[in-house]
Amino acid sequence: MEVEQRMTKRRKTGLFRLMEIAGTKKWWLLGSMTLSVAATVAQCAPFVIVYLVITELSRHAADLAGVDRDYVFTLGFMSLAAVMAYGILAYTSNMLSHIAAFNILYEIRVQLSNKLSRLSMGYFTKKATGKIKKIMSEDVEEIEVFIAHHIPDLTSAILFPLLVFGYLFYLDWRLALVSMVPFPAAILIQSWMFSSPAAKETYRSYHTALENMNATVIEYVRGMPVVKIFNQSADAFERLKNDIDSFRNFTKAYTRDFSYIYPGFLTILSSSLVFIIPAATFLLTRTPSYEDFLPMVFLFMLLGGGMFFPLFKLMWISGLLTKITVGLDRIDDILDMPELQESEKNAVPRHASVEFRNVTFAYDDTPVLHDISFTAEQNKVTALVGPSGAGKTTIALLCARFWDIQSGEIVIGDVNIRDMNYDALMDHVSFVFQDGFMFFDSIEENIRMGNRTAKREAVIEAAKAAQCHEFIVKLPQGYDTLVGEGGIYLSGGEQQRIGLARAILKDSPIVVLDEATAYADPENEGKILVSLAKLIEGKTVIIVAHRLSTVIRADTILVVDKGTIVERGTHDHLLSLHGLYADMWDTYSASRTWTITAKGDR
Repeated sequence: MEVEQRMTKRRKTGLFRLMEIAGTKKWWLLGSMTLSVAATVAQCAPFVIVYLVITELSRHAADLAGVDRDYVFTLGFMSLAAVMAYGILAYTSNMLSHIAAFNILYEIRVQLSNKLSRLSMGYFTKKATGKIKKIMSEDVEEIEVFIAHHIPDLTSAILFPLLVFGYLFYLDWRLALVSMVPFPAAILIQSWMFSSPAAKETYRSYHTALENMNATVIEYVRGMPVVKIFNQSADAFERLKNDIDSFRNFTKAYTRDFSYIYPGFLTILSSSLVFIIPAATFLLTRTPSYEDFLPMVFLFMLLGGGMFFPLFKLMWISGLLTKITVGLDRIDDILDMPELQESEKNAVPRHASVEFRNVTFAYDDTPVLHDISFTAEQNKVTALVGPSGAGKTTIALLCARFWDIQSGEIVIGDVNIRDMNYDALMDHVSFVFQDGFMFFDSIEENIRMGNRTAKREAVIEAAKAAQCHEFIVKLPQGYDTLVGEGGIYLSGGEQQRIGLARAILKDSPIVVLDEATAYADPENEGKILVSLAKLIEGKTVIIVAHRLSTVIRADTILVVDKGTIVERGTHDHLLSLHGLYADMWDTYSASRTWTITAKGDR
């Protein structure tokens, strides 16, 4: 897209960056600006016509019979035509600018979405969801305000005062200069309020406070079940309370700081008449022809005082531009983030085995994995077990290059995954996550995420293989039932089976299962295990598991502890070692027979 090509040439900032973005739809906006200019001329016309009518009437004040009625009526019709033309031109100008704006917003959001999909998972572990949501929603939306409203408004706000001042200067340069007396002071105050380094820092603080509040609110809503179960309130969620208080205190302080200077600014900006009337009175005593001078004074009072409104709009736009550009900087921060680099080799694996060769990995400066080496062979099941936080899920995610490792190699079919095209790598690997995420869409489309080109019959076959067809057909609209807000909600076990159906439909040669039975009750666990048997046929399978019963038949079990593989082998072999795995198995076996008894029972 044109917008993507232009955005990659950065980095401009401020108004120049906004104009660069707007330039991607320059013909729409040039049309909008041209019509805005024409609308501004039409807007000025009735004021001039009123002046001409009053002048004609004043010249014949002693004998109104001498008034040129045809001339006055012609002026009246011209005024009506100008008002109608203004309405049509302004409406069409706004339509063109809005069409340009909405297309640009769509392209920016698509580019942000594509960019986020190419970033390391580490970005998302450091960046709160609420902050990303604010950038993609509110900060992008503010660009629409600039393009759809500010560009045509800016054109008219600059042109209207120029046209008015030029015409007034033509009529009487002395009154014209007097009418402009307040504006230099108003412009200086405006620059201090909205363009100074302190003002820009204030807007950055505003965005930061709002982002923090959004992020905490989302976290609070997601944690609502825990909040309700323990009968807690928003006050008990201390970080939410602190972030809301912080945003409130910031806005109160910001408003208080401007509570004196802003009214003064508006007073100065609108004070033209304070200077025009005394000057006009002084000049009137030295003017021999009242018939022409009095209508002109009326026009100065009308237009000179009226310049307040476009200049006020110009000031308002200037203030919002500072806020918009701070948000735009956050958008550009995402677009400038380093991506996972794709190789130009586009190597194709000859088979689907996965091999870790002396892999070391750290999140920023936090070591997670140390010298990991193993091979997950094709047509076999490799299980990863160990204590929580040992690094099992990290190993699984590294298979799909969610992060780049610090040293070592990860190889699929004798090809380093860094030498594979990222799309090709994703085609080779299917994931079934512990949290079966469901998009706000139909059941069918949620399954089709595994293969966008699959027909409905293939979707149904995958659902049957995943043991979820039976409950889907019982839903209100079957496969067309919406999931999420406005639709139905699925249990954890049902969501995991939908995730399995996606993986079955994708039919990748490598399957990674991260706690695939975590939320299943005994009945659903049995159905999920049946689904897994269908999914893993002929594939390379890597399973991350806490329920050791699900991996006792795995071909190889890797025991991970503190970022290293401390034991490996089959279930029986690991039990014979009497090491960490044997201890974990004893604990797991004991937990399966653990029961709660009433006091006094024996």
